[in-house]
Amino acid sequence: MSIAYEIRGALPVRADFRRTHARQLAETLANPADVYFATDAVTQSLVLRVRGALSDDEQKSVEDTLRQFSRRWAIAGAIFSRQRYGHHSFVLFGVTPHVSLLDELAQLRVQFDVLLARQAEVLEQFATAEQQSVT
Repeated sequence: MSIAYEIRGALPVRADFRRTHARQLAETLANPADVYFATDAVTQSLVLRVRGALSDDEQKSVEDTLRQFSRRWAIAGAIFSRQRYGHHSFVLFGVTPHVSLLDELAQLRVQFDVLLARQAEVLEQFATAEQQSVT
């Protein structure tokens, strides 16, 4: 099977979360995707990987289902890794205020990267100007 889509991550879950809840989620997502999950009672988390040759509508359905599931069971925000047709990105799931804050942090990180790139350009211009004034 060709893997056109994969999403994976770990979601911190509520204390009353049980393996049966994860199994029900996996069964919901299992057709047509391959689903792997593991639960950990010590860290109170669900590790999940969904992948397969899914259409765009099926991919959206998977993410909508995960979003609804995380609203019900998550105790914090989580960042999942997503690969679509060879392109990597991240998806945020979990408690709405946490997701909003994680999204803001991601946006700040992009701005910071742009600032660092601009800083490097300015420093390079200083070096170039200094070399020209020496010669």
